[in-house]
Amino acid sequence: MEEQDLFNREILSVTDLTRRLSDVIESQFGPLWLTGEISNFRRPTSGHLYFILKDAECQIRAVMFRTKMRYLGFAPADGQEVLVRGRLTVYGARGEYQIVLEYMEPRGEGALRLAFEKLKNRLAAEGLFDQERKKPIPYLPRRVAVVTSPTGAAVRDFIRVSRRRFENAALFIYPVRVQGVEAAGEIAAAIRDINQWGNFDLIVLTRGGGSLEDLWAFNEEIVARAVADSQIPLVSAVGHEVDFTISDFVADLRAPTPSAAAELIFREKRELQAHLTGAVERLYATIRGRLELARERLAHMATRMGDPGRRLSERRMLLDEKLNDLLRLETDLLDEKRQALRDAGSSLTTLSPVSRLRLNRVQLENLNRDLLRSAPLAVQRRRERLAGFAARLGDLSPLTVLERGYAVARKRPELVPLKDSSVINPGDRINLLLARGELEVIVDEVTR
Repeated sequence: MEEQDLFNREILSVTDLTRRLSDVIESQFGPLWLTGEISNFRRPTSGHLYFILKDAECQIRAVMFRTKMRYLGFAPADGQEVLVRGRLTVYGARGEYQIVLEYMEPRGEGALRLAFEKLKNRLAAEGLFDQERKKPIPYLPRRVAVVTSPTGAAVRDFIRVSRRRFENAALFIYPVRVQGVEAAGEIAAAIRDINQWGNFDLIVLTRGGGSLEDLWAFNEEIVARAVADSQIPLVSAVGHEVDFTISDFVADLRAPTPSAAAELIFREKRELQAHLTGAVERLYATIRGRLELARERLAHMATRMGDPGRRLSERRMLLDEKLNDLLRLETDLLDEKRQALRDAGSSLTTLSPVSRLRLNRVQLENLNRDLLRSAPLAVQRRRERLAGFAARLGDLSPLTVLERGYAVARKRPELVPLKDSSVINPGDRINLLLARGELEVIVDEVTR
């Protein structure tokens, strides 16, 4: 029995065993997601990425080929925690299993920082941070809408400072969540609602300090767009002095804290009252000075004018003379216009258009007859020229070339016709346009 097994045994090479293991692993595990820390990161001249993905107890080799890196939105480095998607396979040269990656993204606060910078750069390129588009803050707002959490310390600080500086201002609290998944949507909706109501002088967007994750609602694009679209001036007072959010850059004014926002918005009432009192006193002094000057000028003019009754009588007599002259001029002008009208009537009778109208009608009938006779011949000549142009256009059509078995190769995704193989690499996708239909092709090899 043992001798028979000796002769019937299957002997495998290392390559055969490796290939079988690879088939088993690849068939058993489909595309999967992993998370871990990058270690031993390498990027050789080929452009591919090689590193070890590890956690506290285990590790696995990972590779991402250059053709899969077009959607990689960050620069991987040792120590980064990442989330990856790929397929398990066996690398025969070392006999090790590894994961071939199709997608990779950062995790944790590093991912938030990256998302913050990407959105900040994109909105800045659109001009949402430009100083030219920012609206001026009202000098003394009377109705202020505050978008914040009604239970936080930020709203209490804002109300306390506002009441101390100018208690006459009306404050309206629009309660929203300032942290969590639904916070950004509620904040954006609040800004839109206040703009639709339209009876506010200013909007204040505020909350207390916290981590980047705590303040993330104010870094969402939906909030940035709502702030940019607001027709009412908006002040952003989010976090502490060292905290900056996207809403701070888009807002018309950024305040370092909620208390500082109240200091910037509301002026001290006592200072305003003192300024107003001084302005009233200066106004009274100016009015008194101008009244005194006017009295002096009036007295001087009265001295120069003399008796106004005598001058008024002279003006009345002069007015009567001018009126008589005007009536005589009107009579002469009417007589002149009547004579001109009689002369024009005589000329109009002499130049009657009836005879010219008869001559023009005869000429029109002759021209119409000639037109009806020549029109069919001109139409026939143009149809013959059009048929000739259509035949020449058909000979030059690229579709005629495709009917002979040729195809047009176009690079994806922009569909630009290819003329040179140097712009194509293995793994690229190209589109082949045939006489009937199209083909999507993946390049396996390129010959320069």
